[in-house]
Amino acid sequence: MLKLEPVRKTFDSENDFPFFIAYKDTKTPNRELPDHLHDWYEIVYVYQGKGTFFIDQNLFQAEQGDIITIPGNTIHRVIPTAENLITSTAIFFSPVLLQRSVFWDSHSYLRLFEEGKGRKNYRHRLEPKNRAQLELYIDQLWEEEKEKRIDQRQMLALLLQQILLFLNRNCLKSEHVGHHNAGPVWINQVLDYIELNLENELELNNLAKIAAVSPAHFSRVFKKLIGMNVTEYITTKRIIMAKNLLQKQKENIALIAEQCGFNSMPHFYRTFKRLTSVTPAAYRSSFAK
Repeated sequence: MLKLEPVRKTFDSENDFPFFIAYKDTKTPNRELPDHLHDWYEIVYVYQGKGTFFIDQNLFQAEQGDIITIPGNTIHRVIPTAENLITSTAIFFSPVLLQRSVFWDSHSYLRLFEEGKGRKNYRHRLEPKNRAQLELYIDQLWEEEKEKRIDQRQMLALLLQQILLFLNRNCLKSEHVGHHNAGPVWINQVLDYIELNLENELELNNLAKIAAVSPAHFSRVFKKLIGMNVTEYITTKRIIMAKNLLQKQKENIALIAEQCGFNSMPHFYRTFKRLTSVTPAAYRSSFAK
């Protein structure tokens, strides 16, 4: 039997206009990527259907009218419900698009993302009248993307900013929308444990003991819900941690590798380059410009 490796959505980090929209796309189980990992931010608006989202340690149900905000550098995937497929628009962008003027702070545009990440809440809802307005903005964004006018980039950037400000105003002021947790209780406990112990040895048998299930059952359910096996997940989380540390700290790269649970520098370098396409040193240098 052919073994399918996890697929990761990649975007060209050197693109001088880092923007992409997947408009009113209906995802079937055989078309959905097993997992996503990219540096761009993502807004998903669900027109109809239901499905399970996995975003940064959280499994939750999403349905018609939901807005999902996914920060960059976050593991995430969608598990469509076969009987009620999700139709959604996904808007991908780099924060670079928000840093084109000295008159605004790019962080203000990303406030919903940052506050949601802090609360581990990525699902938001709007009042019906505001949903209609958001759908209009999305339609305008799609029409502009198709037209290919000479000033298209300026208009796309302005429409994106308008959408982000609209969501900040209308989602942040609304009542907190909690997740309807999906999956067994133990999966959330294990994901939290992994997050807090990335620098330590994380073996399948020990994780299965924490979950109070057999290693075989643990592996089967983990892969089904998360989209990658536990070893792949832990490795990816460690690389995400390393990327964050390389951006913020000036410590020796070997020390950062150790903090992230890598005992071998060659293994760290190979893994980092495989998942990011650049070396740790090159990644750090890109933030020093």
